[in-house]
Amino acid sequence: MSSAPRAAAYPADWVLENQMGPNALWLVEELTASMDLRPGMRVLDLGCGRALTSVFLAREYDVHVTAADLWTDPTENWERIRAAGVEDSVVPLRVDAHDLKFTEGYFDAVVCVDAYEYFGTDHWFLQSLLRFVRPGGQIGVVTPGVTRELDGRAPEHLAPWWDWEYNGFHTPQWWRRLWESSGKVDVERADLLPDGAAHWLAWEEAVLETDPAERTAGVVALLRADAGQTLGFARVVARKPEETGDGGGRISLRASPVAEPGVLAERLTLPQYPRSAAYDPAWVMANVMGPHPLWLMEWLTGAMRLEPGMRVLDLGCGTALTSVFLAREFGVHVTAADLWITPGDNWRRVREAGTGTGTGTGTGTVTPLSVEAHELPFADGYFDAVVSVDAYHYFGTDVRYLPTLARCVLPGGQIAMAAPGTRIDLDAEPVPEHLTPWAADADFWTFRTVQWWHRHWERSGMVTVETADALEDGWREWLLWNRTCAEFADPEWTSGPARKDPIVADTGRVLTLTRVVASRD
Repeated sequence: MSSAPRAAAYPADWVLENQMGPNALWLVEELTASMDLRPGMRVLDLGCGRALTSVFLAREYDVHVTAADLWTDPTENWERIRAAGVEDSVVPLRVDAHDLKFTEGYFDAVVCVDAYEYFGTDHWFLQSLLRFVRPGGQIGVVTPGVTRELDGRAPEHLAPWWDWEYNGFHTPQWWRRLWESSGKVDVERADLLPDGAAHWLAWEEAVLETDPAERTAGVVALLRADAGQTLGFARVVARKPEETGDGGGRISLRASPVAEPGVLAERLTLPQYPRSAAYDPAWVMANVMGPHPLWLMEWLTGAMRLEPGMRVLDLGCGTALTSVFLAREFGVHVTAADLWITPGDNWRRVREAGTGTGTGTGTGTVTPLSVEAHELPFADGYFDAVVSVDAYHYFGTDVRYLPTLARCVLPGGQIAMAAPGTRIDLDAEPVPEHLTPWAADADFWTFRTVQWWHRHWERSGMVTVETADALEDGWREWLLWNRTCAEFADPEWTSGPARKDPIVADTGRVLTLTRVVASRD
């Protein structure tokens, strides 16, 4: 096709085999010709279908693509992505357009090919989508359209083949008015693609020849009857205005600790954690949610095989301190997944730490997402490793959970967790008297022994446990951290867990820190 030379370079049988409607590559080429895509940009391919457009975007523009779709299994898309050789540039996810889990301002651009009509006619949708686009970023849509508004009534010559879904077809002018009415974008282009109806018909005839399905035959009949009078493709490109001001200050969970320079470093620098010692302890304390996360992650990764360029899921990442650590120390690409902390807050921390985008070979990156641990949107076998620090015990005690998680890890990859635990099995022995005040809290019963976790993981039949141990004198480190937080952190912490501390009462008799590392069978 002369109007789409880039698309013509792709094997026709590959495109036909994976088509879900009009020629997606022709449409995305016509759309992106009116957009400002540059190498290294983060692009959301919303409603990507079978990810053909995502492969195209990664190859032709050297951008990093999130291939988001609700109907197509991300595992199937991952197979296509790898076969196309763009696995380092395209991330497939299962995503509902009305429930987006991304970081606010994360994407440089959004493209949507032959999908926006299914969810974008809602007056509120554009505003919800714009939250995830940076100021100055673009949104580009190409969708089946019409030459004049039909007001829900099909022209007589099209009525025999008209489907209710076609009521989402509108003129470029209709889309312009809808988008501009939001007051949130500047529409830069709104038009019908040249010869759109003719190209659409030629494509559907080719599809019908290879696969004479009833629906395709109906579309061909529809387009032949119309002969370009009514149907075509609407293209709309808009830009989110640049913001004025600095966009806000630094993000932290709590107020920064008050301490003389060097006091925290002297107190919290431990020889067994040389990597953690390089991080500002005030930064860690201001964003902490439990035991010292970097100490735990350094201990955990000491039993793992992490190499630059790996894809790692940091599950229950909290404030993403561990994700920053992984990216910096190991050069891995981290998906920072949490339910309680917004990805927007984590993205601010990630950018402040300089791990938002890689700058060279071996440089890690962090992508924050809002993720519920029981509804993982990832492809089977996508991750090289999963890590979880001070979080896995909240959702992983269910015997059915590990198989759910393991499907996202490639065979031979590792799953690892570090969390509070016990030295005795509290299901078999009574709770010691000094710990009874905490036994009324359901979270307390998620603390398990190393032996319990070892049995629990191996009985799944999904993994082989390689390491399962407790941190020697881990309770002393835990107590040191809690006492330091109680002394120097803000009142929220001082009046909360740091003061009401079971570690003080226990002195290492029952409570400890546990580590389990396994390989995916």
